[in-house]
Amino acid sequence: GGWPKSGEIDIMENIGKEGPNTVHGTVHYGLEWPQHQYSESGITLSMPKTSSPSYTPSFGSLNETFHTFSVERIPGMIRWFIDDIEYSSITKEDMKPYNWSFDEEFYFILNLAVGGNWPGNPLDEDSSDGDATVFPQRLEVDYVRVYEGIFPRIVGKSVVDCSETNVVYEVVNVEVTDMSYTWAVPQHATIKEGQGTSRIIVNFDSTMMESNIIDNEIIHVQAKGPDNHGISMGLVKLQENGIGIRVKIVDFDGKCSSTNKTNTVLKEFNFDCGRPLDCNPYVLHRTTDEFTCGERIEWLINEMGVDEKEACKEVGYVQFHGHCGPCNPLE
Repeated sequence: GGWPKSGEIDIMENIGKEGPNTVHGTVHYGLEWPQHQYSESGITLSMPKTSSPSYTPSFGSLNETFHTFSVERIPGMIRWFIDDIEYSSITKEDMKPYNWSFDEEFYFILNLAVGGNWPGNPLDEDSSDGDATVFPQRLEVDYVRVYEGIFPRIVGKSVVDCSETNVVYEVVNVEVTDMSYTWAVPQHATIKEGQGTSRIIVNFDSTMMESNIIDNEIIHVQAKGPDNHGISMGLVKLQENGIGIRVKIVDFDGKCSSTNKTNTVLKEFNFDCGRPLDCNPYVLHRTTDEFTCGERIEWLINEMGVDEKEACKEVGYVQFHGHCGPCNPLE
């Protein structure tokens, strides 16, 4: 009981200073304030280029049109979506050793907040930190709906190496079989086989990457089939606008570099906190304030004399669990 032990699920957060194109999905949990924990992931809306000219995402500024923000809860897992694009998830295993309290009933709060530690205080016209905050502001909500059931989704890797091959993406939770599927993949990827079916194999070839991470790429699929399958909301979504999954393409060793690439090779760390699959280069290079997870851990080891396990636990379990949690050694 009590916050944050009882849990908080932020379906959608938009911070004014970040502009109208970035949203976040977050959970709060763990110990009492100020030692509470959180896990957050954001996505910046854009117009990603895909291999299919027929697929044009309806992404744009949040204040230009309505968007659908949603979470799916199943026992032991939460997934975040915008316009039926899955961009983040967390599981009960990810949250260990803290208590998972998110299978209980929750209530909704819709608010337009001003100020706070994250966005900061509003700016007046005399501020030297930027343009004055514009008032009044308005939050428009078209509807809030709750559905019960299992919806179609794409399963597959959300973080891939820039030259990774034979990556499988598949639509699951579809109760009918006589459907045809049209897939679209990022411009740095090709469909090796499976177009037209519910399962594709993708090869990534980002030989002209200009940065070490290409974020917010989309694997998208839309299905067509007979109209006699009832009124399943999941099938409606899959057939009308399609569904997607957000993919990050990473290049940490510089093998996919281009002549314009800013950082050909990112810093390598000689530790993985005993969790090589979870505490991977992508996590180690997440930024926490002005440093990365890896730099925080490295500083504790080299400058403070803390052993690797304790340094990883301090950063991943206590200080920056929301960003560096995957580097927390398993108990």
